Amino acid sequence: MGMHRSGTSAIAGFLAKAGYYAGTDEELLPPAADNPKGFFERSDVNAFNDELLASLNGAWDRPPARPLVEQAAPAWEARARQLVKVLEDSAQGRPVVLKDPRVSLAMAVWRPVLEKSSEGSSKDRFSWLVVDRNPVDTALSVRKRDGRPLSVALALWELYSTEIVAGLAGRRALVVHYEDFIASPSEQGRALLERLAEALPESTGKMVSVERARGFVSESMRHHRTTLDSPLATEVLTGRQMALARWLAALPQGWAELRPPASLTSQPEAALVAAAEYYDAMGDRYGMEQAYDTERHRALHFEQATELKDRHIANIESALEAAAKRAESAEERTEELTGEVKRLEEENSTLRAELKRLREDGAAAANNLLTIARARLTGSRLGRADAPNGEVRGTPRS
Repeated sequence: MGMHRSGTSAIAGFLAKAGYYAGTDEELLPPAADNPKGFFERSDVNAFNDELLASLNGAWDRPPARPLVEQAAPAWEARARQLVKVLEDSAQGRPVVLKDPRVSLAMAVWRPVLEKSSEGSSKDRFSWLVVDRNPVDTALSVRKRDGRPLSVALALWELYSTEIVAGLAGRRALVVHYEDFIASPSEQGRALLERLAEALPESTGKMVSVERARGFVSESMRHHRTTLDSPLATEVLTGRQMALARWLAALPQGWAELRPPASLTSQPEAALVAAAEYYDAMGDRYGMEQAYDTERHRALHFEQATELKDRHIANIESALEAAAKRAESAEERTEELTGEVKRLEEENSTLRAELKRLREDGAAAANNLLTIARARLTGSRLGRADAPNGEVRGTPRS
């Protein structure tokens, strides 16, 4: 569990390399430039969560209101159970790891699925592993990848972290502080596996080894180094965000029963609004760019069609000229050639009428293109004013 860019890929990847089963290469999202070692997210789970959020007019970067998720949960629970069954069946007895930050936004769906104990077992079916990372570093990473303003990235961190804290309140979770893990991956990795082994049958635990994951995590994976006491943190974090960050940072590394104060469990309205407004603004801009591209392609089509008609007319006129010359030099074919000339003239007249219509349509398309271009220019300037350093929204990656 954790916000995007908070280190969940590093921890999930470490577990997968150590022996936990996440899925086959074909079942997992492929590596990307922002995560060259892989995301260790199952494509089926990822698609399910995206579909769920979209049904609530949300997305990974536009979290829906918690009551909407809770109302929708019963209708989605059966499909979530089936996804977990596929994972467990494919694992063939190996311990499994399931990772997708979007689960944080859909706790009402996933919690009953993941916590149901196996028949005859006193242990939970799954254990919760919470990855904590400094929110400013997380937001800086989101900004670098997606071009979002720092304030919007921090609002998303706050929303994800709040849903995790509220969803796991009163429950036992295994806490990993990313900065500590990345600084000493061998020592911290061994301790993590030993703690997780407490929740595994002895025979299953033997399938896991820290040696298999050696070298997967390194300190070079950490590109930002901010503390909660740094000037940047005190400047950009709201009071609630700072309180939430300090509460998470104070959790002991290892197993802990999460008992957050009530002030940190309610979904922050300001963060919801900030994320939604930015998402909608970028959506409007994307739609305008799409309209611009459509009109540009239409104008290009009319231009090409006009050029073809011009060439066709030139060919017809050449044929007319040649036919006229043949008529003059061959009196015996005058009647036949006169008929051909008449046919060509009629075809020429028809083509000229079509050319006139195309030019009229082309002029209309050019006017539409100019209108869209002006609107896009206005939107682009507004977008640059909202985004620091002229950054714009990129394509999201989990």
